[in-house]
Amino acid sequence: MDKNANPLTVLFEVEVRDTTSVTEWVDVWGERALDALAGEPETTAYEALTSEAQERQVLVFERYARGQTSIDAHQQRPAHAQLQETMGARNMTRRRVMSSLFADVDGYGWWARPERNETLCVGDVRITFLVTRFPDEETKARYIQLTGDHARYCWDNEPDTLIYGGGLAVRDSDRGPGIREGDLLFVAAFADDAAAIKHRDDPVHVALQPKLAELNRERILAQSYLTSGKGFLWAGSRR
Repeated sequence: MDKNANPLTVLFEVEVRDTTSVTEWVDVWGERALDALAGEPETTAYEALTSEAQERQVLVFERYARGQTSIDAHQQRPAHAQLQETMGARNMTRRRVMSSLFADVDGYGWWARPERNETLCVGDVRITFLVTRFPDEETKARYIQLTGDHARYCWDNEPDTLIYGGGLAVRDSDRGPGIREGDLLFVAAFADDAAAIKHRDDPVHVALQPKLAELNRERILAQSYLTSGKGFLWAGSRR
């Protein structure tokens, strides 16, 4: 994997300090998101997600078209320095919970539905993140094949499944759930709870589960979040 060539997904999670509300933290961050939407064509997703498991935590879901090159351009924007200065001066963040990078699996699923432009900045979209570890490359490849084939079915039959993508960790995580290089990230976003239930209960999805159950694997991360609506899940029609 070349983190400078492949599109990258970044999961950056923080815990908000008790003296700052999560809403306030997200509002300040939202100014940075507007700048990214307006001035960073290689930043293809940038949204703050609120945790359902930990009410003081916020996960920033980021995607970059040209990997580390795009991340560098993002971090060099004046608005990025301004965000860090503002949050630092106001002591808004208690700690960093997680920071992980994943390179896209070629041809696996999708990261945007261009026909759904209204989802650029919409709150309460449910997003699930799963990170899985496999004992060998053969098992991982079989899992990717099975779920990748199912992704094609979902694209055609589930218009409210907004994202269904995956990537491989490009390095060991220095904190958080212990993600290691090569672990598989799966991301699914649903327009609402009804869409998530439809996906779960679809007969084709149900029939897939016994095949996946035969594969030896370890679940490293399983978390669900809701979008804040202050950023964007994709940027097909930039404002």
